[in-house]
Amino acid sequence: MQAIISSLDQVAEALRPEYTEREDGKFVLKVDGEHPATATAISTANTRIQELTGKVDEFRGTNTRLLKGVGADNIEAAIARLDALSGIDPAEVAELKAKVASLKEKGVTKPEDFAAIVAREVQKVSETLNKRIDASENKAKEADQALATEKLRGTLTQAGIKAGVADSALDDFLARGMATFKVIDGQVTAVREDGGPRFSEKTAGQPLSPEEYAAGLQKTAGHLFKSTDGSDAQGSQGGNQPFVGGKVITEAEFGDNIDDIVAGKVTVPVPWGSD
Repeated sequence: MQAIISSLDQVAEALRPEYTEREDGKFVLKVDGEHPATATAISTANTRIQELTGKVDEFRGTNTRLLKGVGADNIEAAIARLDALSGIDPAEVAELKAKVASLKEKGVTKPEDFAAIVAREVQKVSETLNKRIDASENKAKEADQALATEKLRGTLTQAGIKAGVADSALDDFLARGMATFKVIDGQVTAVREDGGPRFSEKTAGQPLSPEEYAAGLQKTAGHLFKSTDGSDAQGSQGGNQPFVGGKVITEAEFGDNIDDIVAGKVTVPVPWGSD
């Protein structure tokens, strides 16, 4: 990261709040310590202090000589020297000395030292921002995972209810379904144990749908489904018993008659393929 930039476009969006705009339109990184211009001020301040110190010493010497009885002829010259020092502001000298002392305490005695301090501060800011970014990304991933899980449960629940899964067996049905289906790229997708896609047994090349999956469980896990009188089915042998109704449908007609199957108005022949 640069300490001074001309435009916020030069840094990542996440780092832009760490810069402050100067009066000249440039942006300066907010760090502890003095402004980057202080490096130049150090040299100027030292030069100014040395100059003022020399003049003060000279002034003291002149006063000493006057007090010891320098001739009256030299009094006018001394007064002229005092006039030359009249523009010096003691407060300014004290302020410059305090700034130099403060910078020395921080290890800044030359411009290169200031650059090292800036580099360390930039590193601290970068580490803090990276931690915040990582935490935000982790929260986003957790939120996405929670949404995906809820979407999967909702889709399977809807398919199970349409297929006639008993209320008491819905948790069992969802556990089976969530081991078979995953949310991939926002879509509920059936997968094999090796992670590959699981395809429909009815339509070649088409992925297995939750509805077809639920229908297949009627043969292998019929105890999960309601009996034709609307009550929960009992026993594991329920998967080998056909639905009883006044109309017999073909396998191809299953999807269009789910509601009638649940209501016991049609008969489903057994068996149909395998799960």
